[in-house]
Amino acid sequence: MSASEIDEIIRNAIDNGIIPGVALVAFNKSGTVDYAKAFGKTGVSPESKPLTLESTFWIASCTKLLTTIACMQCVEQGLLSLDSSDDVAKLLPEYAEPEILTGFDDQGKPVLKRAKNSITLRHMLSHSSGMGYDFATHKLDTWRKSRNEGHLAYTMSLQGYIMPLVFEPGEDWEYGSGLDWAGAMVERASGLKLEAYMKENIWDPLGIESIAFHLERNEEVRRQLVSVSARVPSTGLLVHSPDPVISDPAEDAMGGAGAYGSPAEYAKVLRSILVDDGKLLKGESVDEMFRPQLSEASKRAWMERVPDGNIGPAGTEMSWGLGGMTNLKDVEGRRRKGSLAWGGYPNLFWWIDREAGIAGMYASQVLPPGDEQSRVLFSEFEKMVYKLADTSK
Repeated sequence: MSASEIDEIIRNAIDNGIIPGVALVAFNKSGTVDYAKAFGKTGVSPESKPLTLESTFWIASCTKLLTTIACMQCVEQGLLSLDSSDDVAKLLPEYAEPEILTGFDDQGKPVLKRAKNSITLRHMLSHSSGMGYDFATHKLDTWRKSRNEGHLAYTMSLQGYIMPLVFEPGEDWEYGSGLDWAGAMVERASGLKLEAYMKENIWDPLGIESIAFHLERNEEVRRQLVSVSARVPSTGLLVHSPDPVISDPAEDAMGGAGAYGSPAEYAKVLRSILVDDGKLLKGESVDEMFRPQLSEASKRAWMERVPDGNIGPAGTEMSWGLGGMTNLKDVEGRRRKGSLAWGGYPNLFWWIDREAGIAGMYASQVLPPGDEQSRVLFSEFEKMVYKLADTSK
């Protein structure tokens, strides 16, 4: 097994029009695997430039890992607590007395009730707070329509994320805006804007220079932005897609999906967590991130709501840690039990496997999320990384 086999698979995919380009990074703790390459172009238009490892991607929900790290740092510093409901009540008055959307009456008006449980930071980091996304949660979509509003989550403004909960905190699971509000808690607890906080406490310690939330303040990051492409369902062909989620300028630094950066820079974060170098977090904080956080009821809900294989290996029992999902069993030929992984809307994927000592990232800007051909390519990439690690021992 050699790295050239990975190259061949990706080049064939580009030649066949499956993707316009992709950046791949993978490495192991021992240093015998250190793969980093970019292929193809930054978009489907003829004037698109060659893609590089320094190209800027909208990393979307890959932002959630960064925000989780920031939150855990604040926990270490005593600025926040994972399990104190007082923190949320004090720092997030928007959710001090949350209401739950239970349904709609005969006239289509929302039916709300006061939540009995309090929200904690742990709930928010594990998507068990009851917070959802209006573009992804059916009840919240209907709630928006009842108010004659569009999907305000697309505005990348915290104001657009003030919505009712969809269940009692801690009693279910729904992918949503918990990490965006967790980012606001970091801002309010530390006295720094989220971008400034991450620069001081995450990016600078790792020598990261090209991750940002505000493109309007970071022209060099903006200049290298990769275009978003969309696959036409009827033909499978890719076309340029002006993505509705990218907000430039951005009103707020959204901790759930608002960051932009290069795969080369993001990989520095993955490496720091993999080798547990102490530059970002104490070992016990990293351990907590990888620990399954969900109750059995919440875990069942998570497994039911995320399409099988959409972000991880199909048929694998999963839970949620802090900052990503965690698989509860080994995946043959791929990540081991206890790995942490997640991705981003335009088919980005990352994983950290502490058992095997391997981490990696597949970075693209292709829609729709969960694109089958992108998932297959990521799966093949991950498998070949593990083969490469086995043959390099």
